[in-house]
Amino acid sequence: MAWIGVDPGKKGAIARISESGAIQIERMPMVTGAKGRDEYNLPAISAILWEWYNGTGLVTIEKSQPMPPHMRGGSNASFHRGVARGWEWMCAGMGIPYILVSPVQWMRIMHIGTPGEDTKQRSILAAQRLFPKANLMRSTKARKPDDAFAEALLLADFGRRSSRAEKVV
Repeated sequence: MAWIGVDPGKKGAIARISESGAIQIERMPMVTGAKGRDEYNLPAISAILWEWYNGTGLVTIEKSQPMPPHMRGGSNASFHRGVARGWEWMCAGMGIPYILVSPVQWMRIMHIGTPGEDTKQRSILAAQRLFPKANLMRSTKARKPDDAFAEALLLADFGRRSSRAEKVV
């Protein structure tokens, strides 16, 4: 069994926790598209999902939320909703079980006991507390832990906790 967490942003990450507790974290696979814009590398993403899923597991995807009313709408909001739906469609098409969770849902559980107001910093602190040996650095040149790596790992653990809670009931 593997639990996979997805922080779906272009600077996001994908994390996996195996049944044995081994951790893998990858930056979001991207390619340079038209006009030099980064685009999701869909074949690479599907290859990671399929390899990590390996016939048994659960993918937890952070569901993009609509922007506050004073900032709502436009192509940016549509893009973010589409990103979450794209992950959902990919998992459904590959036959991989998944759940969508809002940031509020998973942070309510995973940030318990973590001080501060900045949710990105709280994610890093929570991931370091729960997985002290996990490498949260985006690259070998990074000077500080990456919040996308931390959040993907916390999403994987949220999925693990959720799937185990269902079995107990």
